[in-house]
Parts: sequence; structure tokens; C-alpha cells
Amino acid sequence: MNDHAAAHEVRIHINREVYHSPSPTTGDALYELGDIPKNEALYREVQGDVEDERIVRDDTPLDLVADAHFYSKQVFDILVNGDDHVIDTNHINYDRVVNLYLGSGGTASAEYLVKYSHGPAKNPSGTLVQGPNVEVKDGMRFRVAGTGES
Repeated sequence: MNDHAAAHEVRIHINREVYHSPSPTTGDALYELGDIPKNEALYREVQGDVEDERIVRDDTPLDLVADAHFYSKQVFDILVNGDDHVIDTNHINYDRVVNLYLGSGGTASAEYLVKYSHGPAKNPSGTLVQGPNVEVKDGMRFRVAGTGES
């Protein structure tokens, strides 16, 4: 049996527009079908009190159900200590930057100094402290370092 015979067409919605797509499909195919720009990510709406599922722009097989709803949202590429991260909010706070830095290896605390650069005109550079958010733009850089205090 070939792949075309195994797939069937389903009606889906991307950014409130109706499309027909084979199922299974791929993230790449959905991004192309919905003409999603490079600076946006695609999400599948899910029911209940859980986060919507981010669709990765790659060739991983993806099963679709009839009348599934997808939407796109602008994303920002940022650097935290030289590591690439993609976030889908236009503001970020101290705790989130430190958590990106730590990964799953710890929790944010006041033990870190967070400096940023290459930000938008509103906040091009500075020090991020616990509490307030800063506006984010593509390519913004964050440097997290221990303060030496505990």
C-alpha cells in the first residue's frame, strides 16, 4: 500500500480559513498550506485546561482530525548565554530568562544577574530584575551570571 492510498482528506481550519489536508500530514505541509510566515509558529487548539499544542515546522508525521483548528502567532528568537530559544510572547521577565538558562536543572532565584542587549528601541539594553517584564524582539540577547551571593 502506498502513502497516498493510506492518507485521507480532512477539513481543517488555519487562522479561521477552511482548508483540506491529507491525514496524516507533516508540520511542514501545514505551514505551507496555511502560508505561515517564518516568524510565526502554528498551534493546534486543544480542549480543556491545557496549553495548545505547538506544531513543529518539520517532517514529523502528524495525524489530523476533521474540523481541527490551528492558529499562528508571532514568535521571537532570543539568545540566553549564547543558546537559541524561541518564545511566543513579546515580553519576558527575570524568572523566565533564568529558567531558560537553567533548563530543567534548577529554579529561578535572586542569585542571578540578568543583563540584556539588542532589545527594541523602548529597552535596547539593561539589567533585568525580578518583577517587571521587558519587551522582546528577534535577536535579543540575555546574559545570565551568578552573583556569588546566596
